[in-house]
Amino acid sequence: MNDAEITLIRYRMDRAKEALSAAGLMYEKGHYNDAVNRLYYSCFYAVIALLATEGIHPSKHTAARAFLNKNWIKTGKLSKETGRLYNTLFDRREKGDYGDYFRFNGEDVEDWLKSVDKAIKEIFQTIDKQLSDY
Repeated sequence: MNDAEITLIRYRMDRAKEALSAAGLMYEKGHYNDAVNRLYYSCFYAVIALLATEGIHPSKHTAARAFLNKNWIKTGKLSKETGRLYNTLFDRREKGDYGDYFRFNGEDVEDWLKSVDKAIKEIFQTIDKQLSDY
């Protein structure tokens, strides 16, 4: 892994933190669909940062999901809980962004905020372990 790859990984980690912060702000204002969008993207940025540690740069969200499940969840490198959360938010974000007359409730969003915080911390710890070898 070279310096440019490490810089990209760190940038994506920062984006994940930023999206999580934005989700919290959206939640506080009662903008639950927007909060779910930001929660998904928080996870997505963390996941593509993780995948980049293996030289994987998916061009589609579905590919990122597939690589995460295959390379990290099924192998036990990341918890099944993190995998389920990512898959749930992947589906929910699409429903919230593209479904007509659909609104998330505050209780679900509050739970997902806590879960995403935990999940990206797990992903970041895994990334940090990967980067410590370089």
